[in-house]
Amino acid sequence: MTPLSKDIIIVDAKKDIDNIDGLEYFYSQFPTNRNIGINELKALMSGKALVDVSDGEYIHWLQLDQNALKFSKDILNKW
Repeated sequence: MTPLSKDIIIVDAKKDIDNIDGLEYFYSQFPTNRNIGINELKALMSGKALVDVSDGEYIHWLQLDQNALKFSKDILNKW
């Protein structure tokens, strides 16, 4: 789990979800392709949010917090 929120969980692969307690009854939908491209990454790194509506029912708001923005800017400044 991420330190910021217990509601956002970092996984390496789809199969990892099977090992997370409490998710066995959750409905899940996985895109066949990766779904964050360069434009979405640029938006996140500029402080904007992404709104995921891919399941057709819920709006999922994703946005970097200030620590994540600083971290990404620090990495870019090292290049």
